[in-house]
Amino acid sequence: MFAPIPVLLVSDDPLVRSGLASLLPEDQPVVRGVSTSADLASIARESGALVVVWDAGEDGVVGPLPGLPTVALVKDEGAARRALSAGARAVLLRDLRPESLAAAVVAARFGLQATDVRLSLGGGALREAPAADEVVETLTLREVEVLQLLAEGRSNREIGTALDISPHTAKFHVDRILAKLTASSRTDAVVRAVRLGLLTL
Repeated sequence: MFAPIPVLLVSDDPLVRSGLASLLPEDQPVVRGVSTSADLASIARESGALVVVWDAGEDGVVGPLPGLPTVALVKDEGAARRALSAGARAVLLRDLRPESLAAAVVAARFGLQATDVRLSLGGGALREAPAADEVVETLTLREVEVLQLLAEGRSNREIGTALDISPHTAKFHVDRILAKLTASSRTDAVVRAVRLGLLTL
């Protein structure tokens, strides 16, 4: 499992804040949920948040940001461009999948800039290209499935349950993924996979 990534949720709609909190896995705990009018810098500092998830709402406004990596949830491409210009590290469309939000939080935490694959922002799903000399052994379809679950912070037992395989087999696949990505840990594997475009947000 990843080290916890405390999340600060920002939305003017309390129902949206509640809904987003329910989408995040246990290893991405919500430390506070606040409106855009709150003193975000102070709250972020006092709460220990490491990543901000900001719902841009219908007006598509993001910012000013509190100095933390931010995942912006937007309604369209125009709002996505404004969010990136405001300093957001990741942008997702508001009708996101839970696993996309979890992966985007990890990506933002580790300094990657990611966008929803449905947005055409010039640069595809990721805005940071892999190094030209970085060659990765091809992952099998099963390993890609395991990798997506890793991005959600799932344990070997949880991966096994989701894919109907044993925890031992899940661990085997995880070890193979780490070896193929030359990753030092599960978190490092996800970061490398996001940078290489192997994970779909």
